[in-house]
Amino acid sequence: MRYLPLGFLLRAYAVALYCASWIVPDEEREEWLKEWKAELWHVVHKNAPSMQQITAAFVIGAFRDAYTLSVDLGRAGERRSYAFGSSPVRCLLFLLLLGLASVSVAFLLPGTRAALLPPPYQDARTLVIVSRDNSSHSFSPSVALGEFRYWQRAAQGVFSDLAFYQIIQKQVHAGRGATVKLSIARASDNLLDVMQTSSFSTTALVQIEKSTSRLILSDATWRKYFHADPQIIGRVVFVMGKKVTVAGIATPDAWRLPGKADALLLEDAAGIDALSADSMGYVVARMQSFLTKDASQNRWHMTVPNKNGGVDGFACTSVRQYAREPFISFAFAALLALLALPATTSLPLGEYPFNPRQQPLSLRLRRWVFFATKLLLILFVVCFASLDVAQLFAPAQTADLQCVQMIVAFAATLAALRWTLRDQRRRCPVCLQVLRHPVRVGQPSRNFLAWNGTELICVVGHGFLHVPELPTSWFSTQRWLYLDASWKSIFRPPEIVRTI
Repeated sequence: MRYLPLGFLLRAYAVALYCASWIVPDEEREEWLKEWKAELWHVVHKNAPSMQQITAAFVIGAFRDAYTLSVDLGRAGERRSYAFGSSPVRCLLFLLLLGLASVSVAFLLPGTRAALLPPPYQDARTLVIVSRDNSSHSFSPSVALGEFRYWQRAAQGVFSDLAFYQIIQKQVHAGRGATVKLSIARASDNLLDVMQTSSFSTTALVQIEKSTSRLILSDATWRKYFHADPQIIGRVVFVMGKKVTVAGIATPDAWRLPGKADALLLEDAAGIDALSADSMGYVVARMQSFLTKDASQNRWHMTVPNKNGGVDGFACTSVRQYAREPFISFAFAALLALLALPATTSLPLGEYPFNPRQQPLSLRLRRWVFFATKLLLILFVVCFASLDVAQLFAPAQTADLQCVQMIVAFAATLAALRWTLRDQRRRCPVCLQVLRHPVRVGQPSRNFLAWNGTELICVVGHGFLHVPELPTSWFSTQRWLYLDASWKSIFRPPEIVRTI
């Protein structure tokens, strides 16, 4: 067998090892290349008879080692770079970015955006939704048309004006064979006067007589089903087999009342009178000015005699208060999650002995400020995220929306609180870095004779955290052990740890 010159082989193998070193991450490249060259010299001089085969196998092995090292360090680097909250600053910045993202999504969704913007009605505090006492926090209709007619005659001392509407699902025939099914707010013709808003008013709307049934399309419906045709205003369409004139296009987010409305149908007197007295719907009213002098009041109560000789209670809730309902629902769901938290996880953060040299007052305050800030940010994220998810799965201003939001908010808040406690327990009380390098210590069979559990360490050298595998009477929760200055020499400096 013919062998190549030794000098040529050494140069070729050195080039191959240099190429292998480029697979290794930058911070380890120089060290590994030096080690490979040293081993190459050893292989060449100690295995002269079969030098070529062994050296070739060594070089191939170097490529395998470089690839394995690259994968392992890459995964570790990925965990260091993307681990949720590996450093306190990164944790808070990540939560802040999540919060900004959830708010941005909220402004992109029409229903959620409406909850964040002020109502487009003049003096929205005096514009109220009248509902039965047990339905005041629900978006479901609770007032019969007969009761509305009675209030029109007998409640002038409470309301300056009031209107009735109900949500119906009907086909709209736009001509030329085009038919779309819309969610329509069928209302008395004075609804816009009661609302006192310019969001629905157009030139065509003013020109059409109130004795004619008028249809006002929402901006989204106009663009989706009528292709944003500006000539649609004044056109006659058929709703429930009846001719209706398209009177205008509402501005985006103009509808802030309960119930999803793709269009608003303002019925003439004959259309409303044709409804049964038992037809359920919503009542919108303007409170008398002398009843709304207290600027902080957004809810009123009234009692009305019923046909059985008793009285019925009704809540008059301001539209401005209705805009806050999603946040009130979240607060209620968060309270339920807080009450359920002790049943799902332990609340103590662990035993941290007082050490004034290792942890002065400023560091202890910083730890609790970090915990409180993290908690507030994550609740902020969950609040808007629950609104976003609810809008994706349920129509705006409906009972389904409220139900979905509360379920999502409860589950997400409970998970967020559990994570917040778990994350705080796994942080160094001095530098607030996430503790690393978990090591199993002890034997399960000796829980009552010796310590058994997991030990984590602060990479800066502030101390150890002992987490028991099985809580016992003498070691019921995790404990922190401070390290003195004699340990500092074996730990990396803080500035190096922060760059990892």
